[in-house]
Amino acid sequence: MVVIPIPTGVVQVRSLTTDEILYGDRETSYRWEVLTHSDGTDHLAGYLDGVIKQSAKFGQSLYAPTVKGNGHLRVADLAVAQPGFMTLREVTLTSARLRPVLVIEGLPEIPLGVFLFAAAPEDWSGSGKVVSLELLDRATVLDQDQVDASYTVDTSTGILAAVSAVISSAGESITIDAEVTTALSSSMVWPAGTTKLQIVNDLLDALGYDSLRVDGVGQFQANPYVLPANRSLTYELLNLPRELVDGETSIYSEEWSRDVDMFSVPNKVIAVQAGSGDAPALVGEYTNTDSNSPFSYPSRGRWITRTLDNVDTPDGTDAEVIAFLESKAQQSLIAASAVQAAVTVRCLPIPVRVGDVLRFANTPAGIDARHVVTRIELEANSLGLMRLELQEVVSL
Repeated sequence: MVVIPIPTGVVQVRSLTTDEILYGDRETSYRWEVLTHSDGTDHLAGYLDGVIKQSAKFGQSLYAPTVKGNGHLRVADLAVAQPGFMTLREVTLTSARLRPVLVIEGLPEIPLGVFLFAAAPEDWSGSGKVVSLELLDRATVLDQDQVDASYTVDTSTGILAAVSAVISSAGESITIDAEVTTALSSSMVWPAGTTKLQIVNDLLDALGYDSLRVDGVGQFQANPYVLPANRSLTYELLNLPRELVDGETSIYSEEWSRDVDMFSVPNKVIAVQAGSGDAPALVGEYTNTDSNSPFSYPSRGRWITRTLDNVDTPDGTDAEVIAFLESKAQQSLIAASAVQAAVTVRCLPIPVRVGDVLRFANTPAGIDARHVVTRIELEANSLGLMRLELQEVVSL
């Protein structure tokens, strides 16, 4: 028998870099923060105990029409929690909220958003009760709250101020850029029964902003739309490029897929301003005339046109409104052209949200390009993977 001596004294432990942690061996765990809500903000109440491993999943979809984030987890109904934690029976599901936090040792913690409890069906067995919690992100509050009378935002009110007022009326809050005082070019009216989330997103669209989103901490965010080609390729939490690259340090599965859909991709988009009295509607258009693009007019020899009707616009001169309409047409044309390269890949969890842009590279396939994250599905356990749907960025 060979005896290996145990060294004495201080053993130097090499400090791993952020890069080595992200692309190397990891120690991953999750924390489940229970929040209460008052005065428009969320407050930490404790940490949930009893979450069953392998049961938790979370998702986001960029193109979801209303609420973009959802989740599911199973929780054992414990009689007593471990010290410092809460049992499920101590949580008021009708009003409390949940914030999952991804913890990768050595990296900044990664909160995954704030969720409301949407449903809680129970399963019973000889060992007790297990509750399956269905979750929807914080935007659900605005999606379930509707105006009970006709609602109008006129041309004297700043669009972002109107957004803040609608969100506040639902008992929530948002921090807006007070320097942006742009108003509408014509009043917008919504009938009774319209959800407050719809009103907010209509207003943001008229300003040229992205639809309302909930960030990882759980705060509402209203930000100007940025073309995917101009978005940052750096992780917000890490001083590293945001990328999935094959090779020795690859963290994505060798099994992935790429879809190509070419039939109905337009090469011209026309955006028509919403009517404003007797004045003729202004029009902006954007075309694809890039001979290197397989969908362009030179490549196809014909126009395939898509029209955006009744586009609400901010106040401004005719030239400014037409420029706004042209930018809307460009956004639509780029989004429609991106279906040529939709990638689905599974990888180790990384700190991304839908709408982020990353570099996806695969040498055998000859791919090395920017891609927009359009959908995320996360298996929220220590060995879980992240499934991403990506669209190649098209610059037109």
